[in-house]
Parts: sequence; structure tokens; C-alpha cells
Amino acid sequence: MKYKIDTLKEVLKTLLDRHPLTTEFQWSFPQNSPLAIPEDIVDNYSKNIYLKENYSDLLQDDSNFTNFYWLIKDWGGISSFKENEKNNLKIKKFIKELEEKKLTKESFSLISSFSKIASFLDYKSFVIYDSRVIYSLNWLLLKYTDTKDFFPQPNGRNKELIQYDLKTIINLLPSQYSYKSHETAYFEYCELIVNLSSELYGKDKPYKLEMLLFMLAPDVIVEDIKKTVEIKLIEERQ
Repeated sequence: MKYKIDTLKEVLKTLLDRHPLTTEFQWSFPQNSPLAIPEDIVDNYSKNIYLKENYSDLLQDDSNFTNFYWLIKDWGGISSFKENEKNNLKIKKFIKELEEKKLTKESFSLISSFSKIASFLDYKSFVIYDSRVIYSLNWLLLKYTDTKDFFPQPNGRNKELIQYDLKTIINLLPSQYSYKSHETAYFEYCELIVNLSSELYGKDKPYKLEMLLFMLAPDVIVEDIKKTVEIKLIEERQ
């Protein structure tokens, strides 16, 4: 996977300076965390960072998958993922596929849930593949790189992202664009985020770039899309 990403890196640095995670990132932290959070960590941002870097041990030898479901349902907010033997087997299958670096279509259809598991199993190598993150990333790739190959965006619930559907915008462009295979998209995404984040946040902190892209999607990225598309239409009419 190769991109002309020098410009993209500079853009991300600018966005990082303008939108610091420590003050702008918002993700509520459940009260029923299986991991004890030190008492001196009080804000939600710091609690989420501590969870990311310390939760992995709870996933080892978790035969009942209790801590896996907590990540998806309580922390991740995906209540529709039910606790049952069928889903236990799906989790096992996904973890095996992680090792093989090739996902089935079934596993990728649940990537918003399962990537949460991956990102807590090994936060240095894997990051969450979320609708908002992919929305931001695809737009920045479209605007600042030469790629014509994008990441499949999971379905999301954010009304702004639905209203300004990026897949529709890409499909309306004159050039031919495509989307990565379900087999490899997640791994290519993680590789790219790890690469980009090493310069922005230092080594082994890829989750911070994922958090930034998640945070920017409904406001900053949507506004940039609106402004860019409006300017293009005005130029063509003159």
C-alpha cells in the first residue's frame, strides 16, 4: 500500500494542533468497568487512554467472553451484539483471522464491533475501524493523496455523515474509484494509521490518531466537504 502522504501528514499535524484530544475528545466512560481505574485519573479522556493500554490482560483466557462483550456493548455502545454461543464462536473465529491477517466477509461485516476487540488485544498494532473514522480518513485520502482505492465504510448512525454521504460523493466523481477487499481492508487500514501516527503522536500510539479522526468526522470533516463541494459547483457555474 503506497500513498503520496506527505501533504496528508502536514494536514493531520495542523488538525492535531487545532483540535487537541485532551480537551476536545468526548467518549463517555461506563461506571461498570472490569478494569479498576486509578483514583487520580478523573477525566474521561485519560480513563479511556488507561483502559486502552491496560485492558489486554482481561481478555486473556476469558473463557466466558465477559470482558469481550463489555468492550463491545458497554464501552462501545453496540447493544445489539448479543451474548450467546453463536457470537462467542464468531469472536474466536475473528481472533484466528487476525493472526492469519485475512478476514472473512462475515467477520468484516462486524468490523465496527470486532475491531474494538483487536485494538484492546494489541493497541500498538490494531485500531478501531469505525464509520466515523473511515469517513474522515477516506475524505482526507481523496483530497490530499493520489489514491483511487478507499476503505469500505461501515454503516453508522450519525445524521451528519448520513446527510453528506461520502460514498455518494466518490461515486459521482469522473475518475474510477474502488474499495478495498473485505479480506485485507482492516489490515491495510491499521498499517496506514500506525505509519501516520508514529510522526504525529510518537511510536505505539496509533489509537490517538484513530480518536482524532473519530472526533473530527461530524463537524470538521463534514464542514470541509460542504465547503469544498460548494466551491467546485460555484466555479463550474461561472
